[in-house]
Amino acid sequence: GQMDRHVWTDEETEVFVGFMEELVIEGRIADAGQFRPGSFEKLAAKMDERFSGGGFQITHYKNKVKRLKEKYQFATDMAACSGFGWDDVKQCVVVDNKEILAAYMKKQGVRLYTPGKPFPLYTRLEKIFCKERANGDAAVCGNDAEEEAQMNGYEEMDEEDTDIFNSNHDCSESLLQQSNSVASFSGK
Repeated sequence: GQMDRHVWTDEETEVFVGFMEELVIEGRIADAGQFRPGSFEKLAAKMDERFSGGGFQITHYKNKVKRLKEKYQFATDMAACSGFGWDDVKQCVVVDNKEILAAYMKKQGVRLYTPGKPFPLYTRLEKIFCKERANGDAAVCGNDAEEEAQMNGYEEMDEEDTDIFNSNHDCSESLLQQSNSVASFSGK
């Protein structure tokens, strides 16, 4: 029902990510963003203190983490594909052309992030959800998010809530089958 939903403001999201970063420093978040027991209670206490009367419930935090992780993962997988990349200055995923984007979206069947849209939380979420990538290794640590995405609970209002982890993120291969123009970009 409506009582279980929470529409997050940008400020709430920003502060919440800051509190998650503190948990990382305290060692309360394991690799790939797995929260240790009691972590959500800690987050709830910090958020209640900061936004007294915000009407948050633990499920709101769990859902928010799930959605932030899905969006981060979607952007990460996209940026790693041939023809895509990450622009540090503009803080967004960039894509070489519309055909590549169309082929990618067709394969995913869902859009949790749009290239060119600033995603300033991305680099901060990377430290939370994907600590093993921080060493400069190009390893994509995506699929442990799968069971996270199955987490039941109450859904909240956000742009798109869909399960994107039903495809095996083998994007470059399927893109090559869908568009020969991709081959010319693989040298980048």
